[in-house]
Amino acid sequence: MSEQTPQQHDLNDAWAAKVLAIAAIRIGDTVAEIGAGHGALTAGLLAAGAKVHAVERDELRSKGLRTRFAAQIADGSLQLWTGDAQQWQHHLPPGWRVVANPPFNLTAPLVHRWVVGEDPPPMAIDLVLQRETGMKMSPKPGEQNRTSVLMAVAGRASVRLLLPREATSPPSRVDLCVWSFRREEDGPNQAELRAVDKLLHIAFAGPHTMAEALRGLATGIQVRRQAQDHGWNPTDHPRQVPATAWLPFAKLLVMCHKL
Repeated sequence: MSEQTPQQHDLNDAWAAKVLAIAAIRIGDTVAEIGAGHGALTAGLLAAGAKVHAVERDELRSKGLRTRFAAQIADGSLQLWTGDAQQWQHHLPPGWRVVANPPFNLTAPLVHRWVVGEDPPPMAIDLVLQRETGMKMSPKPGEQNRTSVLMAVAGRASVRLLLPREATSPPSRVDLCVWSFRREEDGPNQAELRAVDKLLHIAFAGPHTMAEALRGLATGIQVRRQAQDHGWNPTDHPRQVPATAWLPFAKLLVMCHKL
């Protein structure tokens, strides 16, 4: 199954409980759930005392959720929106988080939006993903990509649990995992992360060395000095550059009005 294939698989209750144990929801947490399906995660989130904002694009499933959770919708602990999660407009309070089994094809745009596009951003994200996708978003040094670097600059990302294909109904056609992200409370602000994101977009645009990719954006002296100060080589490919090197470089370029 590719990233572009819509997902119509619902978590089984037992595996939903394992996802919720990893998320460690506390009473009063505000949680966004994308792809609520038949409500396995929704039920657990509500039972944990969360205030849930759920999105389900399938009208029939959404209707089923409204029937199942009529009492919680009535008392305001659950708000349910039917439609494409990319079009969902919300105003969630600081400290909100995401716990979801989202459509596979929306993983990349949603994660990007949550990390750099939201203000305030979510402080924690726990997702059921294709295992290959989860591994790519938390790779080993030297195998990084634009998304994984952005995650590392903003906080900590990791694959927390491997799920069998039978964790969903019907069984998934690909291996699954639970991928988690925790934002650093004293980490970069949204403006800084957007600057890093712009720099990464430029650097990862082709099979270039750092010196080649940044030609015209940074001077040769700036590239060499940043490389020397932060442990990389101008002839390195961007995936080989340590995640810790991107924020100071982005700040420099912002200061020079290059980003």
